[in-house]
Amino acid sequence: MKRTQCAGMILLATLLMTTGCSEWISKRALERGLAAMHQGDYATAAKQLEKASHHIVDNASLYYNLGTAYYGLGQIDNALKAFQTALELTPNDREVMQFIGKIHLQRQEWDLAGAMFEKAGLGQPPDARQLAYLAEAANGAGRTDAARIYLIRALNADRTFAAAYYDLGAMYAEKYMLPAEAVDCYEVFVHMADPKDPHVEKAKAGIVRLQQVLSRLPQPLPPGAKRDPAAGLKFVADGDKQRAAKQMAKAEKAYREALVADPLCHDAAYNLAQILKSKNNLPDALKMLVRASAVEPVRQTTLLDCAQTAIALKQYRDAACMLDRVIARWPNSAPAYAFQALVRQAEGHAADARAYVDQYVRLAPPGPERDRYEAWAKTLPQ
Repeated sequence: MKRTQCAGMILLATLLMTTGCSEWISKRALERGLAAMHQGDYATAAKQLEKASHHIVDNASLYYNLGTAYYGLGQIDNALKAFQTALELTPNDREVMQFIGKIHLQRQEWDLAGAMFEKAGLGQPPDARQLAYLAEAANGAGRTDAARIYLIRALNADRTFAAAYYDLGAMYAEKYMLPAEAVDCYEVFVHMADPKDPHVEKAKAGIVRLQQVLSRLPQPLPPGAKRDPAAGLKFVADGDKQRAAKQMAKAEKAYREALVADPLCHDAAYNLAQILKSKNNLPDALKMLVRASAVEPVRQTTLLDCAQTAIALKQYRDAACMLDRVIARWPNSAPAYAFQALVRQAEGHAADARAYVDQYVRLAPPGPERDRYEAWAKTLPQ
């Protein structure tokens, strides 16, 4: 009996010594791992912190640093496991969420990445880099419209965030077929970015290629056509006078004569379109608005009117093209997002419509119209 008790006490003492020794070894491994992290030695850090994690299971900092070490080594599966453990211990750690989101991006797990970055941004002021990550996730998932809006929001948060200009330029060139707007974005990026950034040369090459595309586009004035701008303005003035006097037939005649005198008279085409709309001749009105927008492609009112008329005619593709140009040139134009939401809904793309409705609500002034769109957003999928 005494021999049995003695053996039991020896076993207990051995276990206590072993446990104490293991804890001491784990603490030493943690110290060595953190020191290696401080020196940028990820391989040693990962080895020591992994050893420490065998007995230290409730230290969020340990798992955060272990995840960072594995991430630095390119071992993203091990990094994800460590970061997920850290997040379980500290559920509100936004930095850990961002690391997890970036790993999901690398693994092309687009929806998981988007959900994690959305969670990280809850209750926080808009952050350009985080919005750019959300854009990458949305673009990877094929949600181009949402990706564009995230990039626009990123630039609203930080006008100096050069990467967003490059990504927008690529999107306008490749997805929206807006070469002039793509050139503008690329030029801003080249001006702002670090010259050593590898994307700088890509942007410069894109500028050259897109300028060649622009040079081959048809011009508004047909070859051989002549202009008499002074005569055109006289006819427009007469048309405006007749229109003010409610002499619509005479006003229409004057505007048509203005276009004969000067085929590139924007005001004649635009004002004639308004008369045609008043006569419910929407097809011809749309032709005049398209003509006016070709003459002055950066006049927001004309583009929006053109898009609205195309929507009334259910020519949704034409409307979308006009609205894409407005959004590219005037990214804070609330009506453009409202109209584009209607277009996407009519096309059967409810999730894309939701992205535009949400952006309209962000930009529109308070009032019944914004309230109506806010209520509509709740009925649409995210």
